Amino acid sequence: MSGYEFTPAPEKAPEAQPVFAGGPPQPPPRPPKRTARDLLEPGEPGKRIFMPDYIEIRDLAELLGVKPFKVVAEVLELRIFKHADEFVDFPTASRIAQGHGFIVERLL
Repeated sequence: MSGYEFTPAPEKAPEAQPVFAGGPPQPPPRPPKRTARDLLEPGEPGKRIFMPDYIEIRDLAELLGVKPFKVVAEVLELRIFKHADEFVDFPTASRIAQGHGFIVERLL
């Protein structure tokens, strides 16, 4: 034997996933569940409301299914100062209701 012995090259270590990979890929997210309210079209009866020439803000909030303070805040955004016990005219109430996705018709 000579002074040099043959030493084989070290075996290559198997490739590992990086630490941040977190394992196998995740499935794509599911679409959100649809509810009955999502299925309503804008012209369907559930989204159509009838209002008189003047309506109390509290009653308008009840028709829209929201709290009265939210309707008061929307009226304030229109630069009209009212509280929940006061009345608003049809054009103002109609504008707020349309913002909530309702079709508004005037009561005769």
